[in-house]
Amino acid sequence: METVPIIAILSIFIGAPAIVFGFILLARRGRNEVELAQYRLRTAELEVQKEQLRLEGMREENRKLDRIIEHRIEMP
Repeated sequence: METVPIIAILSIFIGAPAIVFGFILLARRGRNEVELAQYRLRTAELEVQKEQLRLEGMREENRKLDRIIEHRIEMP
């Protein structure tokens, strides 16, 4: 009969905090995964924006070269 109070005390001081901290760690992990997904999304958005700017630069360069070619054709 003396083991029941020992088990009760151990469960209060070891079991209950382990459960509580386990849930805290699970919540933190979930929050970290959400934050990581947000970073990945932001990175993908920046990559798309970078590609759009690169394409716009290529379009401007193409317009510039087209104007140069047109002026060369008109000169002779």
